[in-house]
Formats: sequence, C-alpha cells, structure tokens
Amino acid sequence: MVTNMSQPHYCGTAIDDFHTNYKYFHGYFSLIVCLLGTIANTLNIIVLTRREMRSPTNAILTGLAVADLAVMLEYIPYTIHDYILSASLPREKQLSYQWACFIKFHSVFPQVLHTISIWLTVTLAVWRYIAVSYPQRNRIWCGMRTTLITIATAYVVCVLVVSPWLYLVTAIAKFLETLDASGKTIHSVPLSQYILDYNREEDTITMQVMSSTTPEISWMQHRAYSNASFTTVLPLTTTTITGEDLPGVRNVTVFKLYHSALALHDRQLRNATFLIYSVLIKLIPCFALTVLSVRLIGALLEAKRRRKVLACHAASDMQPIVNGKVVTPTPTPKSCKLLEKEKQTDRTTRMLLAVLLLFLITEFPQGIMGLLNALLGDAFFLQCYLKLSDLMDILALINSSINFILYCSMSRQFRTTFTLLFRPRWLDKWLPLSQHDIDGRHGGQREGGGRQRLLHTDAVSKSMAIDLVGLTTQVTNV
Repeated sequence: MVTNMSQPHYCGTAIDDFHTNYKYFHGYFSLIVCLLGTIANTLNIIVLTRREMRSPTNAILTGLAVADLAVMLEYIPYTIHDYILSASLPREKQLSYQWACFIKFHSVFPQVLHTISIWLTVTLAVWRYIAVSYPQRNRIWCGMRTTLITIATAYVVCVLVVSPWLYLVTAIAKFLETLDASGKTIHSVPLSQYILDYNREEDTITMQVMSSTTPEISWMQHRAYSNASFTTVLPLTTTTITGEDLPGVRNVTVFKLYHSALALHDRQLRNATFLIYSVLIKLIPCFALTVLSVRLIGALLEAKRRRKVLACHAASDMQPIVNGKVVTPTPTPKSCKLLEKEKQTDRTTRMLLAVLLLFLITEFPQGIMGLLNALLGDAFFLQCYLKLSDLMDILALINSSINFILYCSMSRQFRTTFTLLFRPRWLDKWLPLSQHDIDGRHGGQREGGGRQRLLHTDAVSKSMAIDLVGLTTQVTNV
C-alpha cells in the first residue's frame, strides 16, 4: 500500500486549508461568473459583428468570444452537479454512467476550446504588432480574408491536435464502492476487465483513484476541477465488506473517468500528455505573448516619442506672415483625422495589451504547474495541483468573462455601438447622448442622412481647401 510517508512533500498545510475552505464557495462563485460571462460574451458577439465594427481585430475578438461562451455554457452543468448538488445526491447518482459520459466529454471539450482561445490570443498579438510596427503592410498581411482563414485554421487544427490524445488516454471505468452509514466511501474496487487484467499483470498492485464527486484521473491536465479526496483501491483478493460485517454499510456500483488501457500500459504516454499540455498549450503561447507584449509596449512608447518630436518641430517651424502679422495656421481636417486615427490606434493597442496581460496572469502559472506535474509525478499533482485547481479554474473563468468590461472601458467605438444597440430611448431625457452618438443613431435610422452628411462634409472640405490655397498664395506673395 502506498502511504504518505513514501511520498515527498511539496506543499504545506496552508494549501490544504485553502482548498478545504474554498471548495464550499467555488460552486456558487463559478456559477455566478459563468452566468455573467455567458451574457457578456453574447453581448460581445452581437456588438463586434455589427457592420460598422467589422475589422480583422474585431473578427479575432469575435472568435475568442465564441470559444469563451461555449466554455461558460459547458461549465454550468458541471459546477451545478459536482459542487452545488453533490451533497444532496446519493453516491450512485453522483457517479452514474451518464455523468461519467459527460465527464469524458468535459475532459476534452473545454481543453480544445481553451487551446483555441490561447492561439487566437497569440494571433491577436501578432496582428496588433504588425499594425503598430508595419502599418504600410498591415492591409496586405492582416486583411479580413487572411484573418478569417486564420481563425478557421485555429479552430480546425486545435480540434485535430488536442482531441485525439485527450480522448485516447481516458476511459470510463466501473467500480464497486463500499459506503458507511453516513455515505462516505470506505474503499473502492475496480470491476472493469481491463483494470483487472492490468492488476494481474502487475501482480496485484496498489492504485489510487478519486472518490470525490469528480471522477477525474490523477494525472489529467487542468480542468480536473475537484474537491478530491483519495481512497486506496484494495487488492483484488480483498473480501468485500457487507452490512453483516458493519451496520449501515452498503455496496454501490459507480462509474469514473480513469486511465485507459493504453495509458495504463504506457507510462511515457501519460507523461507526454502533461508535457503537451504544459509546453505546447501553455508555455509556448505564454512565451510568445510575453515577447509580443513587450514589443507592443515598446512600439507604443516609440510612437508617442515620434509624435512629440513632430510636435516640437511643427512648433519651431517659421509661421506664415500675412499683412505683416504672424498667423497661426489652422490644422487641416486631414491632419486632425490622422492625429485622431493615431490616438485611436494607441487606445486599441492599450486595450488589447490589457487582454494579453490578463491572459498571461491566468495561463502562465497553469503551464508551470503542468510542467511540474510531468517532472515530479503524481505526488505533486495530489498535494499541490489538485488543491489549487479550483483557484486556477475560477481565474480562467474570470479571464474568459471579463473582456466585455475591458472593451467598454477602453474602446469608445465599442461603447458607442453598444449604446446605440441597447440604450433605452427614455434615458435620453435624463442622460443626453453625445453628439457623436446622436449622429450615429440618426445615421442608423435614415440611410439618406448619412449621404447628406457625406455631401456636407465634402462641401466643407472643398471650401477649406480653397481657403488654404488662398492662404498659401498670400504667403507666397509676401
């Protein structure tokens, strides 16, 4: 029998205390985050797919919102069953065959979507870096068609790469559990034939399995969201305890997600699973995001420095003299438009940097812990990773649901579009719209209004051009 004395200790009692105290709140907390995140990501999709919002960057953000929305919807039944209702369900319903099938799906589906989100975030960083550093080539390299192909490729490739090895290394196994009078598991014996055959091959070895409401395997990557307690599987020669031996004791048949026959016979495959998870899905994207974020920050500072230098040169240039008086030239509409466009580019880049940095805060620790799982084995997984899995879970869920707040707080175009779509008209009496929002609302009501404004703008531009020509002529004559 494997005991704690034979295993190294990696984490202290503080981790155990945190896990014990937090697991009672995790179900309700995660349910609230998922419900709010479902609403937020739905709003993101609605706003970002509007015609006036269509752009390569917003297309990537829409792909992110779709993946995050699917994760939220899938997690809701999981947290309700495994955290909120687990105490009121009998053991055989907690670990029924139908629920084991869902857990099998749960072990693959969120990981695939999460991998899609990670690589779409990397794509977003690359696209933004090209837009800031190589604006002349941005339309060629990062056009809408190229962006849509990249998004579709991310979805297809992640499904084909991640799904098979997650599916092959797990299987639904049948167990016979003995429960005491209070419903707690005394011990568990495997009934699936492939596990019995493996035990015979290993000459009746001792295994550890989860006896909690979450039938996850002891080496699975992130998404092993369980308040796991562990029980030792007795050798096959052990006699089953019945009610005649102890009062109130009963036997129940349960189904859990466990090592597949392939994974049981190939330890290297299990280690490779953690390495793929930690390195390919987590650490490489996080390293790429770190480098790109640093380059983006550098590009922002360089753009700010260039604008400052240009402003100083413009102020020091000789001002025109008309009729013996120094005349301060009025900024042209073109120069104002370019300046506003640069400021909008900086605001968008800052918003996307916030998305990238928040992503790094939640993903990088998971990659490090996944790598430690592969290097240190099951002892680290049981003592540290599982005890912190709920915390990593809620951070990942918050990261998937908070983008709406970032968009509203840092993107004026997103706020304007959202306001025009969802703001009630009766609020206009107490909270008047800005002139920009009023123009947008009227433009959405009357297509002809936009045409009239366009003609008016062209007329103003022509008159200003005539005035500028006259001013230039006066300066030349002087």
